[in-house]
Amino acid sequence: METENSRKNAPTILIVDDISVNVTILENILTHEGYEAMTALSVQEALGLMKQTRPDLILSDLSMPEIDGLEFCRMLKNDQATRDIPFIFITVLNTSKEKEEAFTAGAVDFIPKPFDNVEVLMRVSNHLNSYRLQQEMSDYNRMMHKLVEDQKNQIEKEHTNVLRALSRIVKKLDPEGGKHRSNVGYNCNLLAQGLQFSPAYEDEITDEFVEAIGVAARLHDIGRFLVQEENSDRESMEYIKKCAEEGSSVIEEFGADQEHRGALEMTRCIARYHHAHWDGSGYPQVQGRQIPLEARIAAVANDFDEMTAPKREGTALTPEEGQKRIKEMSGIYYDPDVVEVFDKLHSRMRTN
Repeated sequence: METENSRKNAPTILIVDDISVNVTILENILTHEGYEAMTALSVQEALGLMKQTRPDLILSDLSMPEIDGLEFCRMLKNDQATRDIPFIFITVLNTSKEKEEAFTAGAVDFIPKPFDNVEVLMRVSNHLNSYRLQQEMSDYNRMMHKLVEDQKNQIEKEHTNVLRALSRIVKKLDPEGGKHRSNVGYNCNLLAQGLQFSPAYEDEITDEFVEAIGVAARLHDIGRFLVQEENSDRESMEYIKKCAEEGSSVIEEFGADQEHRGALEMTRCIARYHHAHWDGSGYPQVQGRQIPLEARIAAVANDFDEMTAPKREGTALTPEEGQKRIKEMSGIYYDPDVVEVFDKLHSRMRTN
């Protein structure tokens, strides 16, 4: 016995045909089987009904005045909200070309006239079942995608917390350098935001990138705490090489068992590559866009802060002098795109 609840859960089928007797016949066949039927005598009327109720399947005549069935089908298949609804033509398709046009438009089947009750119900049932399975699979995929994204976000949050904790440890080990590392993190964040407005980087520099680089760049020189050599020349290529290798290696160990690294991978890249030069003369000896973008940004932020920082010996450059020096080395040490943004934002960058 059909209950009110079963009627509410019954699939809704939209019938569209300019010949009312065809509509009536199909409506009687379907409602007798327990389906909910919506009927329309034109495509315009059908579109109006679909604004109120989204059908689970559509039965449409091919030849209709004004907008025919083929155009109706194409319209629905070009709309993301309706493209998945099974579309069946109810017509006499006499030629292979007509069948080809119907399937090319996006139809999944056709029901010939005059109607055979058993055939109508079998075809409708088969495509509704396929559609239901497709929807269930889509829901499952969406659920799994959300689960994976939630896990990634949780891992990323945990990694970011690890990096922040590591920054606090480094600050306690070297209170005097804390201001420098804070400036580099802030200025990298600022430069990344500036680059984000460039069409060339709008896909590469996401909001997540901007947030992560502010954390990652604070650990750009972590390798210095791992290379303990008395009286070593801190400007020598050998020392820079050891620091870059040790720093990137220890950061890599934090996420060694994780495929998704995010901020950790950015921190590793900055630690390893922020002394690389655009022309290939730094370390490692990579050049241009072979250098990770985050490291190219960090190179400008780090060097600008070091140029303008108070020094025990010698005189620090003024921010204006530091800006001029960075511009002079554009295309040599630094990425010209990063320098262009730096030139616009240097007055907002933090210095000691």
